[in-house]
Amino acid sequence: MYKRVGVWYPKAVKNVFVEGGGEEMAGKKWLSAVMRLLCGLIDYLILMFPVQLVMLFGMQIPVTSVDFLFRLLFAVYGVLMVEYNHGATLGKMLGRMVVVDKAGGPAPILYVGLRELVKSMYLIPVIGWAFGLVSAVMMFWRGTTLHDMVGNTRVLFRWQVQPPEKDPEEKR
Repeated sequence: MYKRVGVWYPKAVKNVFVEGGGEEMAGKKWLSAVMRLLCGLIDYLILMFPVQLVMLFGMQIPVTSVDFLFRLLFAVYGVLMVEYNHGATLGKMLGRMVVVDKAGGPAPILYVGLRELVKSMYLIPVIGWAFGLVSAVMMFWRGTTLHDMVGNTRVLFRWQVQPPEKDPEEKR
């Protein structure tokens, strides 16, 4: 383990901090995939228990409606957090990750909305779970997921994001 600014990181991440670049991470898709899964699990757990308990016991909503409403709220949460929190949900903030478009800039809200709707479909029993499994395998194999492909986005560590280059016309 390696400590930097009060946070412990695995040794695989140490070289990135010491040498100051993200190039070493390019060959380690597995680390990015594991971090993405953990960040997604954090987001899911932060929302799942409190929201479903409130809907079931506080609002007395039927179980079938709670499942649908939770999927909808999960998508809305993802869109709002990515749009208004500099490209990161709470889980991604903890994992030092950010959602960007394919060019590396901020992802448009329409694409983020499509991305989050596909992610919420992974919560549908059987068929959604199958697509979620395919997406997880793709994440380890290709470094991207089904919802990234639909939303034309990618997820990077914060230190891998390059600032957008200024257009020479804008400097005038």
